[in-house]
Amino acid sequence: MLRNALMVSLSALVCALIAQPARLAAQPTSVPLLRGLNPAMISATPFSKGDFVLSWNNDTITCNGVAVTAVEWMAPHPQLIAKKLLNFPVTIGFSVDETGRAVDMRVLEGGYVEGELEASFDSEAKTMRIDTKRFLARFAVRDLMPSLRASRFVEGARRSECRVVYSPQYSVTAQIPRETLAILGVVPRMSLNTALRDQLGGGDCSTVGWPAPLFRGFPDFRKVSAREGARKWSWVRFDIDENGAPANVSVIFSSGDADLDAQSLLAFRDNRFAGGPRTGCVSAWWRNPGVIPAPPAPEDSDFPDFRSCEKLRSWDKKPKLTYPQAYNERAIEGWAVLGFDIAADGTVGNVRVLSAQPSEEFGEVGAAVLRSGRFEAGDAAVTQCVERVRFVTTKDAAATSDS
Repeated sequence: MLRNALMVSLSALVCALIAQPARLAAQPTSVPLLRGLNPAMISATPFSKGDFVLSWNNDTITCNGVAVTAVEWMAPHPQLIAKKLLNFPVTIGFSVDETGRAVDMRVLEGGYVEGELEASFDSEAKTMRIDTKRFLARFAVRDLMPSLRASRFVEGARRSECRVVYSPQYSVTAQIPRETLAILGVVPRMSLNTALRDQLGGGDCSTVGWPAPLFRGFPDFRKVSAREGARKWSWVRFDIDENGAPANVSVIFSSGDADLDAQSLLAFRDNRFAGGPRTGCVSAWWRNPGVIPAPPAPEDSDFPDFRSCEKLRSWDKKPKLTYPQAYNERAIEGWAVLGFDIAADGTVGNVRVLSAQPSEEFGEVGAAVLRSGRFEAGDAAVTQCVERVRFVTTKDAAATSDS
């Protein structure tokens, strides 16, 4: 549940309150809170229940006004939500590099919601309420660019002036097809509740409760290759007989990898439980994504007006390195080149994104990372500094189950 309203610290709230003395006198009043807090930096767990499922449809993809077709298309992750947050399309602009991957990704129209918390104060009642609606709306669009980066176009020729329009689609959770529910259940960090699991399995196994496991088999993941930018997954349905042995084991939905399907069946047939019977039990195995490396970074000579300030100042407080979660979940790497100034007291300021790939969001997060640090104080300010923030993941190994 977004980790207790996005893990806003008490000290940060107090600072924000002190900074708004005149506004606090009103009854009630609402002010933006913590403008610099970027939703892409926050580690959040998806909702495990909600009346609606939000998914995204896309129209024709064009580059320089000509329709193009993806060789492999990755749809954004669906998500459970309590109410409809967005009702307008989102247009993403991008280019295609020689490897067939999307680069230069940025929001052109709609959907990009400034990541603000709104704090409402009622001095008479001595209450404060934090409205996270704008943050939730920003989270709703956070997999659009990562999924586009995970998609693949024809290799060999660069394309520019590309664009794709995503439109939100809301479905009633109780009425969604089981295939959609299966896809929802393997979204990173997602865990289906008992009602949804039984909706997927067509039984009452989760509602009644699984008997304690006595032995658990595992797939041999050495025999399953990774898919760049997306999980491979298999949902297995099975019953448990009165002796605790699985029966009627079958793959009901999967991403289509025959090796993982076969290994998942072998693993579940070896399981043993302390009792039974149960019907309609479901569980999934998945192989985590293979890494999509970052595009080549520019040379220092590409920024002649800036200089490295490492020899001029040392860090007093090193920046807090944070990986944008939506990209980390798809094992997508990136970088940002940032220009900035250092005040005499060591404060980092005037941060601007000089270049970032594969999307503008790496520039946003890189800038926030840089601002989180502080240099040692000096005799005078230092200007026109340059720093690189590289986002590198080693997530390639483990695969796991949802149960």
